[in-house]
Amino acid sequence: MEQLKRELRFVDVAAIGLNGVIGTGIFFLPGEIADLLGPASILCFLISAVLCTLLALCFAEVGSRFTGTGGPMLYSRAAFGETAGFLVGWITWFVRISSWAALANGLVRATDSLLPGVADYRIGALFLIFASLSAANWRGVSLGAKVTNFFTVAKLLPLIIFIAIGVFYIDGSRFSPFAPHGMKPIADGTLLIFYAFVGFEVLVVPAAEMRNPARSIPLALACVIVVATAIYIAVWAVCTGTLETLAGSKNPVIDASSTFLGSFGGKMIALGVFLSVFGINAGSALVSPRCLYALAQAGYFPRFIGWVHPTRGTPGVAIIITGTLAFGLALSGTFEELAVISIVGRFAQYIPTCLALPVLRHHKDVAKTNFRVPYGTAISIASVVLCVWLLVASDPMKIMWGSIAMVSGLLIYWPYTFVRRKMQ
Repeated sequence: MEQLKRELRFVDVAAIGLNGVIGTGIFFLPGEIADLLGPASILCFLISAVLCTLLALCFAEVGSRFTGTGGPMLYSRAAFGETAGFLVGWITWFVRISSWAALANGLVRATDSLLPGVADYRIGALFLIFASLSAANWRGVSLGAKVTNFFTVAKLLPLIIFIAIGVFYIDGSRFSPFAPHGMKPIADGTLLIFYAFVGFEVLVVPAAEMRNPARSIPLALACVIVVATAIYIAVWAVCTGTLETLAGSKNPVIDASSTFLGSFGGKMIALGVFLSVFGINAGSALVSPRCLYALAQAGYFPRFIGWVHPTRGTPGVAIIITGTLAFGLALSGTFEELAVISIVGRFAQYIPTCLALPVLRHHKDVAKTNFRVPYGTAISIASVVLCVWLLVASDPMKIMWGSIAMVSGLLIYWPYTFVRRKMQ
């Protein structure tokens, strides 16, 4: 039985989603995509936005039927059974841990760019990151949400300033020729930009702590996709229109801002990167433990892991376990190898959720919803085809390691299930 407090407002849910989508990628991707396609790279942003919209529509309808914690794990369990639910929940949590470990190291590097010498005290800095963010979430979901909200706004401000000023310096001649390398790299470019859009699915995980999940989830998903798309395209336009050496630039936003803001622009964007990475870390600290809590609540792990603080209403044990494991991975450095599961991990959430849409529409034991996607079955099929296409275009080694990580969860699930049944 869920014991978490329903304190997350719509603005909190939207901030979690924006935090999951808008990260460090937008500061670096314009240079890489311009090297592939030149100004024609705008098509990759538009295609990725459309594809993510299809996925978000599936998440919106399916997510509006559930009020518990777990997101895709709950959907898969209801639609396809216990084993499917566990696999999706396991890989979701595993991806969150490795991702948080990588992001924490990224935060150390970002801090070192502002305060040189911080990287020399990496262990202490990492401990401070995990301890402080875990403590904030231990004290209550509302505090964790406030931290996420603050850094979501804070990291958007430098980008908004960059766009608002840079738009007046755009040189239209830099958009020609439109496709200097032809249109052949469009698939590679779309795959690259698509990964900058993903992350919206994190906002459905803490549904049990939302005041009105049936309303908040669809509206927040729409808000996230629209805002992220607008910011991405605007940043791309300013970079393309102001930076002659955009193609191949490693720090295109910083380089572009220096053309019309001088050295101050570089410092402002460096601060923006720091705030962005810190914001993503704050979001990971909030969402990641809820993935483990959901596994325990579903009976996949011992019940004590799903313990909730009697007064603060937070999953204390899950917060400690998740923070400790992520800290260990960040220290060991093996998080870089574990991070390759992120590709399979993402689609291990997307594909089952899309397939669950038509199934749950006819499921008697699942709550009805007032949010029904027009042509939902067609959209779910199109979304699955999209995911398969992107998987085929991915690195085979990443798919292999991701699949191994997902299946390895069964080595925990089957023995635990067997023992649990014997004890009943």
